[in-house]
Amino acid sequence: MSKHKFQLLIALFYITLGLAILPDQGQAHGVRGLISTTETICATAGYDDGEPMSYSEVEIYAPDSELPFQSGRTDRNGVFCFKADSPGDWQLTINDGMGHRVHLKTTVSQDMALVQGKAAHEPNAQFMSKAGGVVTGVALIFGLSGCLAWWRSRKKNGKTLG
Repeated sequence: MSKHKFQLLIALFYITLGLAILPDQGQAHGVRGLISTTETICATAGYDDGEPMSYSEVEIYAPDSELPFQSGRTDRNGVFCFKADSPGDWQLTINDGMGHRVHLKTTVSQDMALVQGKAAHEPNAQFMSKAGGVVTGVALIFGLSGCLAWWRSRKKNGKTLG
């Protein structure tokens, strides 16, 4: 066996031995998972007919922060949970991407617990309610029909008189 092949064989032996002795160093890093019950804040969003705002975009803002603390999507039931890491007023924005958006505010105490009675829903700045929209639509239809009937009657009366 030549000197070069012998040195190559020794080098391969030491590399193999090193990988066998230190398996964590020669391989990719591992991962771990844990399922636990911890105190989290959960927000639920839905439409006024009871349907959940499924898979809607969520942005959470920590107290006195301009950048989002966390962002993601609600689950199929319109629920999104997070764990606050500082006390103060937290703000959540949930947007379905189709023009519906809800803003929620809550307060976390110094011991990182949700302050009871401090969760607040900021109402949507809607122009009018559904019932108001229906009444307005019906009134608009009757009003336009009345204007059209008046215009037609004016033309007929003008022709018969002249």
